[in-house]
Amino acid sequence: MSRKIIILSLLVIFASVAAYYSVVWRSGYMISEITVTGNHSISREEILAVGRVKDSLMIEKDAEIELIQDRLMNHPEIKKAFVSKTPPSELKIEVVEKRPVAILNTGSELMLIDEELETFPFRQTAKTYDIPVISGVRIENTLNPKNRFNKEDLHYALFLILNAFNDSKILYSNISEINLSDTGKSIVYVSEDSSPFYLPRDIKKSITDEEYRNVLLGKLKIFEGYLKQSLDNHLKSDVKYVDLRYSNHVIVNSNH
Repeated sequence: MSRKIIILSLLVIFASVAAYYSVVWRSGYMISEITVTGNHSISREEILAVGRVKDSLMIEKDAEIELIQDRLMNHPEIKKAFVSKTPPSELKIEVVEKRPVAILNTGSELMLIDEELETFPFRQTAKTYDIPVISGVRIENTLNPKNRFNKEDLHYALFLILNAFNDSKILYSNISEINLSDTGKSIVYVSEDSSPFYLPRDIKKSITDEEYRNVLLGKLKIFEGYLKQSLDNHLKSDVKYVDLRYSNHVIVNSNH
């Protein structure tokens, strides 16, 4: 048999096999391998259960892929989900989990919140270890549960948290809680001794106001400087509060 005939025969076989799998895959195929990626705090078993995916199943239509994806998107901790099939028998599930940046204390329950203001149920995981708490957020009178927390309060608190996280390790690690119950100021409780620090707050202004943002960024720098220069003395004193709201000085109220 000549070399050309052998090559031609192999090409015919390859084309036939490819055509067979193409037809079978379009008409329905048995999944025997499931790959799950992107999950960190959500277990593989939980993802499969939410998607109602078994270790082996028949996928007959693309609509079934979309249905699995929709089920996964209903999970409160999943931000994005991508489901695809790879011939001959693999189902790929890729998820993007929500990343909590703070714990929201509503007064009646604890929730998690990400940087896009999406709230979801609290669950103790490695992702929730040592992240700041936000409390005292105003509750809106609305029938939509997703809009019940005042957006400007959340934007304000996350502005402080995220800028501390990005710019100052010592500042971020010392923010234990941001309390917004006083509309005239925010109260930041530090991790070391839970003493309160007062920061300026104007509920009539939006965090999108550049001048307002610059004022807060300046106060965070002063806050950081105080921690770097005075934290040791601060911890040795009986400090009642530290007021950072004024432009030219820091007021430390203590018994010493």
